[in-house]
Amino acid sequence: MKTEAILEIHESLINGQKKQMVEQINEYGYDNFWEDYKKYLMAGWSSDEKVLEYFTDATISYFKIKARS
Repeated sequence: MKTEAILEIHESLINGQKKQMVEQINEYGYDNFWEDYKKYLMAGWSSDEKVLEYFTDATISYFKIKARS
């Protein structure tokens, strides 16, 4: 897992920079990102609700933006 890259992607998400987040996910490697992001969230948040909130927001945002391009 590329922890620094995951952190940067997560910061883009929470700062509302979702187009940038999509570009970062693509650079990270789409196939590997989702599993690594889930692990990152599970390790850093004690609340399952927060993990689900962030993971869902990232997933929905990613696919909405990709569908537009």
